[in-house]
Amino acid sequence: MSRYTINSNNNCFNNTSSFSNVWNNFTVADDRSQLLAWLSPLEPRLRHRDIQEHRVDNVGEWLIQTDEFRSWYDWSLEGEGNKAVLFCHGDPGVGKTFIRLCDQARGQNTTVTCFYFDFAARKEQSATNMLGSLLKQIVSGMERIPEEISRAFQEQRRAIGGRGPQLPDIVKMLQTITSSQRTFMCIDALDECAAVHRAKLLDSLKQILGKSPGIRIFLTGSVSISPRRDDIIRYLRVRLGEDETPDAMDEGLEADVLEQIPGKISEMFILVSLNIEAILQESTTYRRRDRLSKMTDGLGLGDAYGATIGRIKAQGGDKSRLGMAALMWISHAQRPLRTDELCRALAVELGSTDFNANNIPSISTLVGCCQGLITVGKEASAVRLVHFTLQEYLSAHPDIFSRPHAAMAEICLTYLNSRQVKDLSTDPSPDTSDAPFLEYCSMYWGVHAKTELSDCGRSLALKLFQEFDGHISTEFLLAQVGNLGPEGHDTWPPFSGLHCASFFGIVEVVAALIEMGCWDINEGDCWGYTPLAWAAHNGHEEVVKMLLGLEQVDPDEPDNRGQTPLSHATACGHEEVVKILLGREEVNPDKPDNDGQTPLSLAAWFGHEEVVRILLGREDVNPNEPDNDGQTPLSNAAWRGHEAVAKLLLEREEVNPDKPDNLGRTPLSHAAAHGLEEVVKMLLMREEVNPDRPDDCGQTPLSLAAWDGHAEVVKVLLGREDVSPDRPNNDGQTPLSFASRHGHQKVVALLQSHKALTPSAI
Repeated sequence: MSRYTINSNNNCFNNTSSFSNVWNNFTVADDRSQLLAWLSPLEPRLRHRDIQEHRVDNVGEWLIQTDEFRSWYDWSLEGEGNKAVLFCHGDPGVGKTFIRLCDQARGQNTTVTCFYFDFAARKEQSATNMLGSLLKQIVSGMERIPEEISRAFQEQRRAIGGRGPQLPDIVKMLQTITSSQRTFMCIDALDECAAVHRAKLLDSLKQILGKSPGIRIFLTGSVSISPRRDDIIRYLRVRLGEDETPDAMDEGLEADVLEQIPGKISEMFILVSLNIEAILQESTTYRRRDRLSKMTDGLGLGDAYGATIGRIKAQGGDKSRLGMAALMWISHAQRPLRTDELCRALAVELGSTDFNANNIPSISTLVGCCQGLITVGKEASAVRLVHFTLQEYLSAHPDIFSRPHAAMAEICLTYLNSRQVKDLSTDPSPDTSDAPFLEYCSMYWGVHAKTELSDCGRSLALKLFQEFDGHISTEFLLAQVGNLGPEGHDTWPPFSGLHCASFFGIVEVVAALIEMGCWDINEGDCWGYTPLAWAAHNGHEEVVKMLLGLEQVDPDEPDNRGQTPLSHATACGHEEVVKILLGREEVNPDKPDNDGQTPLSLAAWFGHEEVVRILLGREDVNPNEPDNDGQTPLSNAAWRGHEAVAKLLLEREEVNPDKPDNLGRTPLSHAAAHGLEEVVKMLLMREEVNPDRPDDCGQTPLSLAAWDGHAEVVKVLLGREDVSPDRPNNDGQTPLSFASRHGHQKVVALLQSHKALTPSAI
């Protein structure tokens, strides 16, 4: 992906309120709201508004004056790939998130989208969810939902426990929607994206750029750069103006602050922030001046964090406990917490069966107790660590907190066992607005318990499960798993404590529940999932082994969709669980579900290369087994764009490389349609493959490649003497007419220059 790079002694970044054109001023019906949630669970617009609250005017003004920015921003250069990406980089904490950029898009016929990577939210910020959120922002600003998106949503909603869109689906939708409009994509803190997702993200962006010349992408990340002195001074003036104890700041001290901090601390904005916060925390002029004098040139970030944590611990009364507990929750939570969630987490008293609302601390109290190490967003009310480098510091010093996950599991379980929550469970129309901590506890207590489980936590879990039937926490948990399912906790079929413990994979609790013998070990829940199916679905190897050790467990029990535990493990890519299940004679490794998809078909559809390899090693697995639509595993891999899986299947001589599906499309048709050049080449090496075979609509592989503008695939196909470059489909449309209609000029040029092209081809 060609790009511009800005590399100077300054990099502060901010997106602006022009995003409101995308998100505001429309009313959504239930279907529209559900569709947007289906596209992505992430809500970057809330993070954007939080950042606006912290913006300092004129900081980062330098960026929009650079030649690089102006060239990138110039829409007259549309279509020039090297102008499409602008990369602004600097050290962590130099303030890139505060640069003004998108003001420039106001008043123009453009769509502006943004995404903010957050170290604390790495688990949920996958490439699929991130690109889905960009698509969600574009769609939310449209008067009508595009037909292809609406159709895909309706198909998934009809399926029990339907999955969200996969990455190839989202890339295709973005290519289609942005191909005819101008779109800004602003992606902040790329370095905070997990490495496993970053490569997929960049590859997907490259694919989107190839089809959408009207896109401009702005990226920020980290290399060694420092903020400008004038930006630091602007920031300090703003913070001094917000001083809550102005009597402790005289003119001389203020002048010294503005002189000494930029002079001594110029490496990172976060160091500036930490030091001014430390000064403003002092209550007298003398103590503030003393704090300023103790700052030394070259103060390390780790030293600053360590010193601040030391001050938190040294606070009197309950402030030390609250400050450290807040840091523990924010740094170890499974997703960013809202302020009301954090405050209630710190109000829970272990050993109590009542939740006392009078024990809830205010968020302003917590901010003060944390000595500047946490920030609060006004719009989203999200509370975060001041910077992801603090998360890294805390991770590198695990002794700061004692068994944090065990402590958090105990808090969550105590809350779920409280009288107030149990009362909600018996209410046919519960109002959970006064229980904002309920969702987090319901969805994540088991994650913390699986990581660390104390004796107290085990007892609390067993207590919860003894009264689990109809517990309101099941509504949140099941809604998370099947976000297209019914709403309202009274509508859910049974979901037992054994189902729940197996879902989370908590070995000690599963063992205790089995010993209690209160549940049918093979009972299905609302989707027909048995405890074994849940353990296999989520890859919990030890729980799978434990359940398979019971004589009464059926290892091949299908759910409501006909999928067995092996089907779940293969679809989710859990290699070790697949091996464990295949070790049982009762397990049919080639059993189709209600849609005719075998475990191999599912593994190929979702692109799990190693699982495909394992299944192909079995003599009792048919690699050519078609599903109800006639799709073979090879067709699935080609359709979904999984090149490695397609190549693996093609290495097997028994795989039929030219088997058509119910629409007459062969694996070559699917590979050509998705631009998989290497797979196309591999298929063309097989003598059985007809490179010019039309589907039921008369579309040849060349027509499909030309339709989507895959120039390299078109070039490969045109190199074959047995491919007709101007063969029309059933409607008389040729490859050239498709390429011309969709604006794929490179493909048009290839076709026009081919010697076999007839004059009447258009």
